[in-house]
Amino acid sequence: MKITVTVEEPTDAFRSELLELLGRHAAAVEVDADWTPERAERYYRALPPRAARIIREAAQRGGYVPADALREDGKGLRGHSGPLTTTLLKGVKEGWLPQGIEQPLIYHGPGYGPVAGYQLRDDVRDFFALAVVRTLADGKPGPGSAG
Repeated sequence: MKITVTVEEPTDAFRSELLELLGRHAAAVEVDADWTPERAERYYRALPPRAARIIREAAQRGGYVPADALREDGKGLRGHSGPLTTTLLKGVKEGWLPQGIEQPLIYHGPGYGPVAGYQLRDDVRDFFALAVVRTLADGKPGPGSAG
């Protein structure tokens, strides 16, 4: 038997009770921690504008955006990518992203100093491209407005 549970806006009490129940049956529970179009769109809409721009530019460029394309007037990108992680963690905490979901971007660079670019993982590229298109086309509030 396969049971899929989706709960929109669960209360803290409900979430705690559900997680407790699932914990008692952990051996039989498999968490779906893959990105879906819906998860990608909610995550994208929840990002602040500068972080959303990284996703948008990468999606519109076939999956990769060089850091130079994101710099404004030669300024650094310090603070642009941090919200990618904090929004992901917020989504997990609030229950609209599953525990264990991976960051959708791969950072390219030397490991020190400025980042060279950002790449959407191959398995999520199409989901985020769709999220960007939907957000731009539907007239609903964009990044920085959901979460």
